Amino acid sequence: MDGDNVAYQVSLGTERYEWPYKVDYDAVNRVRTDVLVIGGGLAGCCAGIAAARRGLKVAIVDKAPIKRSGCGGAGMDHWNGCMSNPRSPITPEEYMNLPSKKHGLGYTEYIFQKGSYEALMEIEKMGMPIRDVDGDFAGAGTLDEETKLFKGFDYKNFVNVKLRGGHYIKPILFENARKEGAELYERIMVTNLLTEDGKQGGRVIGAMGVSMETGEFYVFEAKSVVMSSGYIGSIWIYSTELTGHSFHWDPNDVGDGFAMAWKAGAKATGMFNNGSDRGAHPFAWPRFGVGNPDNTWFPCTIVDNNGKEIPWEDKDGNPVTTIEARNLPVEGQPYIGSNFGRPMGIQKPLLIHDLPERIKNGEYELPLWADLSSMPEKERRSIWGLMVGNEGKTRYTLYDYYTRLGFDPDRDMLWVPVMSPDSYGGRNMDWFQGESKIVKPWRTESFGGQGCLLVDWNLKTSLEGLYAAGASGGFGSCAMACSSGFYAGNRCAEYAMKAEHVAPLEAQIEAERERVYAPVRREKDPKAVISWKELWGGTARVMQVCCNEYLTEPILKEGLDWMASIREQEMQMTYARNPHELVRVLECETRATVSEAYMRVCIAKLQADKQGLRRDQFLFNHMEGDEVISEIREDEFWLKPPYAPTYLENYQRCRAGEGENYHG
Repeated sequence: MDGDNVAYQVSLGTERYEWPYKVDYDAVNRVRTDVLVIGGGLAGCCAGIAAARRGLKVAIVDKAPIKRSGCGGAGMDHWNGCMSNPRSPITPEEYMNLPSKKHGLGYTEYIFQKGSYEALMEIEKMGMPIRDVDGDFAGAGTLDEETKLFKGFDYKNFVNVKLRGGHYIKPILFENARKEGAELYERIMVTNLLTEDGKQGGRVIGAMGVSMETGEFYVFEAKSVVMSSGYIGSIWIYSTELTGHSFHWDPNDVGDGFAMAWKAGAKATGMFNNGSDRGAHPFAWPRFGVGNPDNTWFPCTIVDNNGKEIPWEDKDGNPVTTIEARNLPVEGQPYIGSNFGRPMGIQKPLLIHDLPERIKNGEYELPLWADLSSMPEKERRSIWGLMVGNEGKTRYTLYDYYTRLGFDPDRDMLWVPVMSPDSYGGRNMDWFQGESKIVKPWRTESFGGQGCLLVDWNLKTSLEGLYAAGASGGFGSCAMACSSGFYAGNRCAEYAMKAEHVAPLEAQIEAERERVYAPVRREKDPKAVISWKELWGGTARVMQVCCNEYLTEPILKEGLDWMASIREQEMQMTYARNPHELVRVLECETRATVSEAYMRVCIAKLQADKQGLRRDQFLFNHMEGDEVISEIREDEFWLKPPYAPTYLENYQRCRAGEGENYHG
């Protein structure tokens, strides 16, 4: 292929600008390493650091600059699940037995709870500032006077931690990955896995990718691989240019890791949930940038348009009459924490449950306002500064920007988005998500729920040699990503210590090069008239129509036929003029693969339901050839042979390297 620089026409004027990098689509770079980490976000960096500390050669690959890549690249405001800290009122083992707890895959939750505080302390040692060393918050309810750490949600118990220096977490992990000797490969899109003999279902022995800058091809040979490429995103929503469309995660997250593992035969779980109804959509507001009483803004006072304060209540509906009490558990509660995906017994106080009815009858007048000015000074600074200021994407776009424009929380109130009264009810009050009834027909995509790779007690996938951490393995928060990253990196390293390199099949490499560079070869084809944005819009439309709220097999099969038609026609008419556009086109192919997986898994779920699938059973799916194979497993299979009967024993066995035969 032509190795000259690629020129492209700018959208305004007639000047043509040369691509700033020397482009060489014929170059093939070969990298041989012990452990390959795909995705350099929080989980990937932690996995790479852990593996490198075991004395292994490690390569971390990311589509973006690793210093700020991933969902946590812009920061994080609080750290959940510190059950293993010495002052926690509850142990990880006790947590797993809380009443009304829906664990899902309980062992992944336990691995997170067991390692969360340990991971936080490790990252503090690396240099992340998290304590009140200057005494700025002395006497504040949020401050734990003994440790100088900031307690989150619950001011009585030490379970969640506010991260004073959370904005810096990614640069710190980046520097420590380099310090430990990990080789960092940036702006490279990994496009497919290498498997032994090129076979689906075979041992994973590396991966292939393409540079977003030079267009050069990369072949990574490895003894073992950690998949930490993030969420599946932007499958239903087709344009980040839509007003208000704000991804909470890294926009690079489109499901690349899931797609390549799915094609290689890895088992998947949770995909029939079809995403979350909490998240990024065209009608959302700037995240954490509007008035809100929950999450990062907890426990902010909310008033109506006449300044009348909205009352609070505890989990049982009893009045909570003081600001201090909003952060305290009631009698019988072990602690209070985030309401999302947690047991009912630990739910924190929120605004009155009948607020919608009281708005309708005129007791409270819209719009509502977030009133930080009426709160105690240190609690006000805890929200606006400590939390909003370290949360992802809030330091510059909200905290700094609002301050420059004159917002002063000491005197100003912040507008709450105007919605229908019913949208102010419920237990989840992240109002920046906007009007839920408007967006529900389109599956929105944020905070997990998109499905992930199935992992075992070692965080090993169903494919030999392939491990998963972070959102790729179902660990979807900052603390979960780091905790699972350290854990998976160690388990993957232990596997690599006993494994040998296997030479990749050259035919598999050549087939992938042929696929990857096809859009470039079509650049001057007069029939190639479709851009990557148009291709993205087409695949998203299939999902909006055929994989929506109400699902039937005929609808889903129509969707698969529609997607196949796009692959055969429009995808073959899509061009790329430079390496950047090439990667964008390849991401569209990823979306098509993930979309097909969704629809296939939904069909499998409908069929399993007809055969009597129970709510306490798990449905896992994988590909064999072009066929989806389903597997049903009983609840708590992870505590039955060949596994040990308790969470702690299984965890200890794996940490000691004695869980080699645990994969089931």
